[in-house]
Amino acid sequence: MPYSVDDLAEQAGVSVETLERLSSRLPAGAGHLYVQRIYRKKHGGIREVYKPKMAFHFVNKNLHRSFIELLSYQAPDHVHGFVRGRSTVSNAKQHLAKACVLRMDLEDFFPSIRAEIVKASLMEQGYEEKAADTAVNLVTIGGKLPIGLSTSPFLSNLAFLGTDHSLSEYAQSEGLSFTRYVDDLAFSGDVTDRHSVEIARILDDAGWSVNTRKTAFMRCGGPQYVTGLYVGDSGGPRIPRKVKRKMRWILHVISKFGYDTYVEEFGGSSERMTRRRLLGWACYIAAVEPEVGYPLLRAFDELVPDEDEEDLDYLEIIT
Repeated sequence: MPYSVDDLAEQAGVSVETLERLSSRLPAGAGHLYVQRIYRKKHGGIREVYKPKMAFHFVNKNLHRSFIELLSYQAPDHVHGFVRGRSTVSNAKQHLAKACVLRMDLEDFFPSIRAEIVKASLMEQGYEEKAADTAVNLVTIGGKLPIGLSTSPFLSNLAFLGTDHSLSEYAQSEGLSFTRYVDDLAFSGDVTDRHSVEIARILDDAGWSVNTRKTAFMRCGGPQYVTGLYVGDSGGPRIPRKVKRKMRWILHVISKFGYDTYVEEFGGSSERMTRRRLLGWACYIAAVEPEVGYPLLRAFDELVPDEDEEDLDYLEIIT
């Protein structure tokens, strides 16, 4: 079924005139439609993150829902990022107690997805050219897929679909387990240097760049981590020990000196480990290791005071 500009406007929840006005204003980087924040990466370079303002956020959210509901994209079984019912845990479970785990990371994943790639992906899904052009202007900023818009995660999976199939077929032919979580690729089994070279060639041929600084071979008997979880135990993924030690230490400090003292004198403020984040971490640990996470969750909930509305607004900005 072809999708026209009229269909796109209906999906966005606005008139055609409003949609086209937004579409014409966004490519130049209209600051009144979004806020841009720039962060320095740990190993050099910058990351641009965009937060849409209300009117644009409304349209972008509606487009995101319509893409999921109307387009024929089905996430391959090995894709675990931005897929309902899948997570870092389901991703890591595919690599338990393997002889070797190869982790490869893609360089600047979202920004490397150019407007023309998004347009081609939408037209393959049935968008008429004018509708595709209009949609592309609404979901890209500066000619690339931005971090921070609701539509970007789904569109990144859609744009990577062809490469997903190529990598999956390769892994299957080599007897390797393969998963992708956003830009984090993991291959496990009897992995060798040859596999790393051939996988990099597949990615390069498809127009993607490997972040070689993050390529790692993790062999049995040593540290093996996939999407931040230890996978060397056949019983299931585990939270890294240093994370559990850190959380227990924070809990000890709060129970002994109080939450305010922890925030002001023990690094809570500088590390932004506020109530919401502490509870979020405890929830995550509980999802992976319930016997560890649930006691932490109960303890933090009892010991850490509720935040007022002003604090919550601040957290929305920094998280």
